[in-house]
Amino acid sequence: MDVLISNEQKVVELDLNFIREVALEIMNFEGTPKNGQLSLLFCDDEAIKCLNREYRGKDEATDVLSFPMELENFVPEIRMLGDIVISTETAIRQAEEYKHSLEAEIIILLIHGLLHLHGYDHIEENDCKKMRVREAEILKHLCEIGNYIKLKDISSEPLIERVSE
Repeated sequence: MDVLISNEQKVVELDLNFIREVALEIMNFEGTPKNGQLSLLFCDDEAIKCLNREYRGKDEATDVLSFPMELENFVPEIRMLGDIVISTETAIRQAEEYKHSLEAEIIILLIHGLLHLHGYDHIEENDCKKMRVREAEILKHLCEIGNYIKLKDISSEPLIERVSE
C-alpha cells in the first residue's frame, strides 16, 4: 500500500510521515489490497471551495472531499483508491470547536474520506448510521493499538461519540 501526500497549504506545519503512517493503518484495517494507493492533498479553504463548487455544485468551503478512482472490473497493477482533499483551515476551526488537537481532527477527516473511497456514504439515514459506526470502530482501533503518541487526546469517549452521531 502507498499514500501519496501533497501539502499545498501554508497555514500550519503538518507531520506528513505521521499522517502517512495513520493512513496506512486505516487502509490496512479496512482491508485495502496490498497494491492499493491513496492520494491525499492538504489545501486551504479557498482551494477546497473551488473543488466543492466544481464537483458538487456547492459554493462553500468544506472540511474533506473524496474522489473515488477505481473502476469496476478494472484490475491494474496499482489499485488507485482515489483522492482525499482536506482543508487545514476548516480542520483547525473544527479542532478548536471540538476541543482536541489538529492531528486528531485530521485523522477523523482522513477516516471519513477513506470510508467514502471504500464505498461508504451518508446521504441515506441507514447508510449514514453504517458509516458513523465504522468511523467509530476505526477511531477506537487507532486509539487501542497505542503506538500513536499524537492520538492521546482522541482516545476520549466524546470524540468517538462525535463520529458516532
